Amino acid sequence: MRANLRLAAVDLDRVRMVRGMSTDSAIQVEVGGPFELIIVDGDHSRAGVAADLDRVETIAAPGAVVVMDDYGDPGWPGVTQAVEEHLPRGSRLRLLGSVTTSAFLTARQPAGTAPLPPGRSL
Repeated sequence: MRANLRLAAVDLDRVRMVRGMSTDSAIQVEVGGPFELIIVDGDHSRAGVAADLDRVETIAAPGAVVVMDDYGDPGWPGVTQAVEEHLPRGSRLRLLGSVTTSAFLTARQPAGTAPLPPGRSL
């Protein structure tokens, strides 16, 4: 992952990687938020991806990019099902598009919150 981020000219000082299960409450506390980039590569079950998307709703910064691994992959239908069920239910996430088996989403400003001033990021 670090090599891929370097190839994309991402400043690794701005990156913190946490390895663990997204359902682990200790990991959730350690991860915190908000984040500008979230990569979801979970258990691939419909229920597991749905739970991951609920968590993403709370930790994604406005304008964040969310990458859903294995979206559209026939071997992991739960990923696509969960994403397509989640988005129309009042989600602040919206689908930008997909490339091969990755879906790219973005997060809107949460309702009832003030936007950040121009040029500010979290």
